[in-house]
Amino acid sequence: MLTASSLPPNTNGVKLHYKIALGFGFFTLFFTGQGVHILAVPYYQMTLGVDPFLLSLVMTLPMLFGSAVAPLAGHLSDNLKSRWGRRSPFIFTAALVLGLCYGLLWMVPPHWPEATQLLYFAAFGTLFYLATAFYTVPLNGLAYELSDNAGERTQAIGFATYFLKSGSLLYQWVFPLAQLAVFGSVYLGIRYIGWGMGVVVFALCGMLPALIIRENVSASQYLSTRVSFIDSLRSVIDNPSMKLLLLLVLLQMGGSAFAATLDYYLLVYYVHAGNIAEGAIWKATLSTSYALVSIACVPLVLKLSTVQGKLGALQVIYLINACGGLAKWFIFVPDARWIIITDALLCGAVWTAMVILIPSMVSDLSHQDQQAGKGAHAGMYASIYNWVLSISSVLALMFSGLSLNLLGFNAHAGAAQAHESLQYMRIILAGGTVLFSLLPLWILYYYRQHKPGVLAALQQR
Repeated sequence: MLTASSLPPNTNGVKLHYKIALGFGFFTLFFTGQGVHILAVPYYQMTLGVDPFLLSLVMTLPMLFGSAVAPLAGHLSDNLKSRWGRRSPFIFTAALVLGLCYGLLWMVPPHWPEATQLLYFAAFGTLFYLATAFYTVPLNGLAYELSDNAGERTQAIGFATYFLKSGSLLYQWVFPLAQLAVFGSVYLGIRYIGWGMGVVVFALCGMLPALIIRENVSASQYLSTRVSFIDSLRSVIDNPSMKLLLLLVLLQMGGSAFAATLDYYLLVYYVHAGNIAEGAIWKATLSTSYALVSIACVPLVLKLSTVQGKLGALQVIYLINACGGLAKWFIFVPDARWIIITDALLCGAVWTAMVILIPSMVSDLSHQDQQAGKGAHAGMYASIYNWVLSISSVLALMFSGLSLNLLGFNAHAGAAQAHESLQYMRIILAGGTVLFSLLPLWILYYYRQHKPGVLAALQQR
């Protein structure tokens, strides 16, 4: 019987044009997570005046639906038999649907009642995040299977991270671009920019991995059909090393990301006294700084992981991020201007580490299962990882919207926000960053002392 251990290893390295195609896919991948939020908050909430908590609900519920079908997307892409491979048909089709739905999200008439606007947003948002599940899971599965060598997989993911981080270099400029006078109004600007992103970012860039990367489907496809959905799911969720990685994802992408969502509101209502346009420009400046720092950190993270191991590299970066959290209290102050770049210098590396080291370790666990003859289910590993990633984003958005209401934030009040509300936002931004940097360090210390075997499976370099 054919087993994973009997398969010839892929030792030829990852071809450059495969890496580039994967990079364009990661560029699209970034906007599947951030593309809706970057326009929905300034447009639906700050411009149309939709309630922030209700908006957070209609953004998060479709994300929950999409994440719920992620394991199914993983199982289907593990077991599909087609002349184009297992992952490519899903990637190609989902990219087209993503582009269409993204353009339609911003066609809501501004004169509609709030409830109708929210229903419209929820409907197309649900379709968008359903397509997201069937795009991100097969794409990550494809990345996990590019090589049988752990170092080559890490290097390929690191290369694609340059493209992903280029998305973070651009995304906060989307709304300021829509405000340009050439469009006549912000409503028309949103529509033009929305459809432009739908066609170029989601449809065209999203299809490139499916069109260029040629999958090795023969042996791995045979193996994947030997594992049922339940067995594949159980194999992933019962893996203690995977549970640890998912906990780290939840703390950073949920907890720390929740704290980070308040920087936009502080830049608008505290640093720039309610001037939305000025705050949006400086938010874009901050995001651009984060992107540049994150891109510069890619080779540093790869080098650090080679020297210290992936877990060792994470620990160093968590310590730096905790220091950055303390600095946020002194950075986000009235008329801060260029001092905000310091925030990116101190806290940019952790986001690079999360998109290189964590997926790389997930791919290592998937490959270990395959080598042990448990079946080839990289798609299931990718789906569970993406499910927790989506849940983390949902929690961050929901707690953000809820906390704004609890803190007394009122979009219609403009610059007249309560002083206490702004101070509490500062506490959450700075204190939350520190807390969710120190918690992972404590967890890793606990595992090292009490469950060293769990860490052993993650020590590949």
